[in-house]
Amino acid sequence: MKNFLLFNDFSSEAEHAAELAFLLAGKTGVTLYVWNTIEYASIPSLKPVLSGLHESQTEITSEKNTWFKKLESRLVRRTSLHPVIHFIEGVDYMSDTVLAVVKGYDIGLLIRGVSEGHEKKGYIENNILKSATKSGCPVLLVPRSYSCKTFEKMVYATDLRFCRHEVIVFLTQLARSINASVLIANIPEKGLPLMEERYAFSVFEDAVLSPSNRDHIYFTNIRERNVTTALDILVNNLNNDLLVMVNNKFLFNELLGHDTPHAIPQNIQIPILVFPS
Repeated sequence: MKNFLLFNDFSSEAEHAAELAFLLAGKTGVTLYVWNTIEYASIPSLKPVLSGLHESQTEITSEKNTWFKKLESRLVRRTSLHPVIHFIEGVDYMSDTVLAVVKGYDIGLLIRGVSEGHEKKGYIENNILKSATKSGCPVLLVPRSYSCKTFEKMVYATDLRFCRHEVIVFLTQLARSINASVLIANIPEKGLPLMEERYAFSVFEDAVLSPSNRDHIYFTNIRERNVTTALDILVNNLNNDLLVMVNNKFLFNELLGHDTPHAIPQNIQIPILVFPS
């Protein structure tokens, strides 16, 4: 897998997401880059890291990252994982600059914590979805309510007729790395007919299954037409711990809202992996 990029604005949400990012990087064996997205008036002494992208990009060696070092020390003792971690400084955080960072550091996954708004809904910062779209990378949104652990059961909610090959490839690689399963949940889009059970399984076997993913990927044909009800069952009744969706598609908008800022409902307390549309 490619490397991971954690957006750090020094909030409690970012610190919470950092724990999951550490665990995933340790399990998959990739490098975790932490992009400090807030500029401080007092700039500490810096040293260059990974020359070749921008000379101004540097690695922080100051007390600014003491919290992360403490987190790393605690997680190393608890898990015995030792992922490689680098800090990025000197690049303004804008969606237009994410692509250069993604290319320069071979990033394959963006990670960001989600803050809670009123009624305990998790509001998704619009810029992070723009960053995912412009960089071509999926983004992992981590709510504060999630007790950080590596995933065991992941569910990709999609209309099987529009199932994305690149999503299947990514999830297969991740599942193999962390010994998890992937459930493809076929939920018909609005206005389209339900797929007959036998036909749906036939399409799944022909279009999705391959020798490389047969041990990790499973299928269910959802007949519930109410999207929020169907996703609630998948997350809470079937105990999946990662929900996978594609940005700005029918299921995404039905769950998170058609307008920005998108909000994660209170009953969805697991991370959401959003692929760019």
